[in-house]
Amino acid sequence: MNNILGRKVDLTKAIIGAIIVSIGFLGLLFAPAIISIFSLTITGILSLILVYGKKNVAQIFSRPISPFKNIIKYFFLNLVVSMGVALILKYALHWTLQSNPVNEGFSPLLFITIPIMLLGEELFSIYFLSIFSSKFNLSVASILSAVIFGLVHFSTYYSGNIFHTLVHILLIQGVARIIFNQAAIKSNSIITSWIVHVLFDFSTILIVLFFS
Repeated sequence: MNNILGRKVDLTKAIIGAIIVSIGFLGLLFAPAIISIFSLTITGILSLILVYGKKNVAQIFSRPISPFKNIIKYFFLNLVVSMGVALILKYALHWTLQSNPVNEGFSPLLFITIPIMLLGEELFSIYFLSIFSSKFNLSVASILSAVIFGLVHFSTYYSGNIFHTLVHILLIQGVARIIFNQAAIKSNSIITSWIVHVLFDFSTILIVLFFS
């Protein structure tokens, strides 16, 4: 996967790719279920192919380096960080945090649809990570992609308070994105960050179900 990081890209293609993948995200949020499930995954792949070509995009899905070690490491790191931030915001600052609607409307079908949709989110994020890495060092690129990832979750986690929601999505979803990015970079494969992302989302769903 790291073959697409730090490469010079055609600006026109990068902009068109950003538009395509953004349309896919809108499809994820607002389109009928049959479209929303696949929209971001499809547009994410198309955008990456447009900018980097099929051969380089295929290498994004290469066999991960130290997969089990990296999956366990980054899954638990994200779990601890996310829960820690959530506890501070909710119980120390007494903020009202909006939960993900998916957690409140559980269906066994989610075990099929969520992995597909999260692959789209990974492709979306890796796209922006790679584009930013063509202009900035990898740490800055990861932070910028994390900010975008956090902000696109605004409508999902809007609590009625704009400032609280921004802090929420940047410190939880945004920081999670940095951790997911590291999982992909360290293992040289989007497969690792995808699995970590899926495991994390499933774990939060199961935690909510257990305590509800």
